[in-house]
Amino acid sequence: MKHNYFVISMLAVMIFACNSPKMPIEKIKPLAQTPPLGWNSFDSYGINIYEEVAMKEIDAFIEKFAPYGYEYFVIDNGWFASPKSEMYKGYLMPVADKTIPTEVSTDEYGIPAPSKQFFPNGLKPMADKLHAKGLKFGVHLMRGIPRVAVEKDLPIKGTNYSAKDIYTIFDDCTWCIFMHGVDMTKPGSQEYYNSVFKQFADWDIDFVKVDNVTQFPAEIEGYVKAIEQCGRPMILSLSAGGTSNIDYLGTYKKTNMVRTTPDIWDNQIAIERSFESMRKWQGLEQPGFWPDLDMIPFGELCILRRPEVENKSPNKSQEELMGKMHHWCKFTEPQKETFITQRAIAASPIMIGGSMITMDEHSYKLLTHPEMLACVKNGVHGKLFHVENNIELWSAPVANKDRWGFQEYMYKEGWAAFFNRTDKAQTFEVKGKFLNFMQNGTYNLKDVWGKQSVGNYKKGSPLSLTIEPNGVVFLKYTQVKL
Repeated sequence: MKHNYFVISMLAVMIFACNSPKMPIEKIKPLAQTPPLGWNSFDSYGINIYEEVAMKEIDAFIEKFAPYGYEYFVIDNGWFASPKSEMYKGYLMPVADKTIPTEVSTDEYGIPAPSKQFFPNGLKPMADKLHAKGLKFGVHLMRGIPRVAVEKDLPIKGTNYSAKDIYTIFDDCTWCIFMHGVDMTKPGSQEYYNSVFKQFADWDIDFVKVDNVTQFPAEIEGYVKAIEQCGRPMILSLSAGGTSNIDYLGTYKKTNMVRTTPDIWDNQIAIERSFESMRKWQGLEQPGFWPDLDMIPFGELCILRRPEVENKSPNKSQEELMGKMHHWCKFTEPQKETFITQRAIAASPIMIGGSMITMDEHSYKLLTHPEMLACVKNGVHGKLFHVENNIELWSAPVANKDRWGFQEYMYKEGWAAFFNRTDKAQTFEVKGKFLNFMQNGTYNLKDVWGKQSVGNYKKGSPLSLTIEPNGVVFLKYTQVKL
C-alpha cells in the first residue's frame, strides 16, 4: 500500500511538472558565469561570409582556439541576405558596397531565413559541426522585423496579427536599413519575437547578438522573454555600443553582454574609446552579465572588400576606411598588447575579429596567453587606482567567489596593468600612489608579456619599469608568505 501511494505521488509530481509553466532558461542553467570567449565574423568578412569560408574558419577555431577555452563561433549580420555577387580573387564577393532591404530573405512568417546564395544548406551544418566538438554557434540579428515582411504584410506565426500590425518607422535604424522597428505596445509584437527565437532554437543556436537595440529597453525585454519561452539556453548579447546607457543597467543585466564602446577597429582612437568605457563601466559586471569592449581586430581584416572601395572614397579619413578595405591589423605590437590587456583587466568578453585561418603569430600568442585568459575568466573588472604623467594603473584582484564586490577584496593576488597613454617610451619608479593596490609585504611579480625583469618585490622597495609608446606592463602579483 505504501509502495502504491509512493508511485501515485510521483506520478502526480510528474504531471504537475509537465503542465506547469516553463521555468526561465537562465534559472535552469545560468549562462556566462565568466566572460564568453569566441569569434565573430564581422571584422574579417563583414556581412558577406558564406558557408564554404565559414566551415574553414570553424576548422581553424576547433584546432587553434578551442583548446584554450574559446567556445562561441558567431556569424554576424547578413546571413539572411543575398546581394548580387561574383568570384573575385578566390572569394565570392558582393558587387555593390551595401546590401539593400529587398535582398533580405524571410520565411512565410517574416522570420529571417538563411541566404540560399551564401548558406544553401542553412545554418544547421555549422551548428552541428561545432556541437560535435562541444562548442557553441551564434548569429547576429538586427533589431525589428524585416522591411520585406512589412511590405508583404506577412502573418505573425500563431496569431491573427500581421507585420503591418506591429511595425513602426519612428525608430528605424539609420545605418542598416534591413529592418523596421517593432512597437512593443502593439498586440503581436512579443509573439513575433517569440517566433524568431523559437526558430533559432530549432536551428540549435546558442548565442544571439542583437544590434541597434541598446537604446530600446522595451525591445530588450522582448528579446529576454523570447529566449525564456524558446526552450533552449541562449546567450543574449546587446549592440551597438555607441548608444549604451547606464540608466538602462537594470534591463541590460537581464541579458549576458552589452557593448559599451562605439565601433572598435585597429587604431589608437579605439584604444582611447576603450579607456573611456572602462572608466564608466568599472564595477558594474557580475557573473552572467559582462560589459563588452567589442571585438578584437587582430590579423587579417575586411577580406571580402574590393580595393576600389578605397579609391572611390578619396575624402574619407583613415578611421572611416578601417572597416571598408582589406588590410592586416595596423596596431603596433605594443598597441596590441595594450588592447588585449584592456580587455583582460576589464573582464570583457573576448571575441576574436580577424581570420583565424591566417592569424599571425604575435596575435595568436596574445589571444591564447594563459595568464591573459585567466585574468578574463577571473571575472572582475579592474579598478583605476592612479594616474600620473599619463601612466594609468589598473588592478583586478582574484575574485572572492563567496562575496561579490570590491569591498571584499584584499588585493593579495591579482593582476596590475600600467598603461603608457603617450606615444613616447616612459621609464618610471613604482612608488607612492602606484602602490595603493598592494598591502604591506612581499609579492611575486610576473610580467605577463615578458619584457620586464621582475620577481619577488617588497612593497616600498625600488622598482623601475619601462613602457613602450602606447604600451603596457601587465603584471600578475601574488603575496608571498615568508
